[in-house]
Amino acid sequence: SNSAVPPATVEAFVERDSLHFPQPVMIYANVRQGFYPILNATVTATVEPETGDPVTLRLLDDGAGADVIKNDGIYSRYFFSFAVNGRYSLKVHVNHSPSISTLAHSIPGSHAMYVPGYTANGNIQMNAPRKSVGRNEQEQKWGFSRVSSGGSFSVLGVPGGPHPDVFPPCKITDLEAVNVEEELTLSWTAPGEDFDQGQATSYEIRMSKSLENIQDDFNNAILVNTSKRNPQQAGIREIFTFSPQISTNGPEHQPNGETHESHRIYVAIRAMDRNSLKSAISNIAQASLFTPPNSDPVPARDYLILKGVLTAMGLIGIICLIIVVTHHTLNRKKRADKKENGTKLL
Repeated sequence: SNSAVPPATVEAFVERDSLHFPQPVMIYANVRQGFYPILNATVTATVEPETGDPVTLRLLDDGAGADVIKNDGIYSRYFFSFAVNGRYSLKVHVNHSPSISTLAHSIPGSHAMYVPGYTANGNIQMNAPRKSVGRNEQEQKWGFSRVSSGGSFSVLGVPGGPHPDVFPPCKITDLEAVNVEEELTLSWTAPGEDFDQGQATSYEIRMSKSLENIQDDFNNAILVNTSKRNPQQAGIREIFTFSPQISTNGPEHQPNGETHESHRIYVAIRAMDRNSLKSAISNIAQASLFTPPNSDPVPARDYLILKGVLTAMGLIGIICLIIVVTHHTLNRKKRADKKENGTKLL
């Protein structure tokens, strides 16, 4: 309605034109206004086979499952509800309420990624702080509705009758690790029973102080006890805290000259469903646990205390022995002197 304001546009598409069951297909919808991504929209995909009822699927922009980057305006989801062989058509419906914030950025400016600093002749030079980006209240209050066709794709190999459970949970792609003192807190978005739908049954978390080890030999990395951790519904943020028990890598020198004991570990996770189908191994999160200088681990302090007590008891025992021997020697000398004096008197 305003020639100075770019219109909201929707581009829908699928990952591939043809696939074979049980391979899923990823559906995408790019929702933008000019260069800016539109956030918080309600995006629904309708997939319709040549024969049969259409299937609706809510697309998400949460950076989990089929979605790669959170809040980039590209909404996506796995689709695997194939009823028959043949061609399926895709249509995407987008709605946005006038009362919900629309754009990630609503003022003109550079769309290049901000770089906080750079290296020149071995020295780090910092760029000026990035200017804060505000929002235009008028642009926040407009709503819209769009429908876009995403073309079609073909599916082969769909079995007749009830389908066996062949869909594992999707790969966790947003695993993060934050250390607080000697504890490690992991967070990630819960996958589903089947890709990003439903609820998984359990998690398998493993850690290692070697990046190559957890990349190439995940099954033999150190297993973290998650028996009391039940997965939540797909799309919910998971938080899990534990105390890692793993040997340290040795001292690490800090820029201020102090030496800390660095405890660098790498963590990865995968999910399992009720039929023990496992997801792919997640992205690898890294954390470093530091022991303050001049601070010994609890077992070392206990050993030093025990050693001090035993040393003190040994010294006390030696002193007592010296006193007893000295006393006994003096008594013998006194008796000898008395006997010698008596002999002289006689």
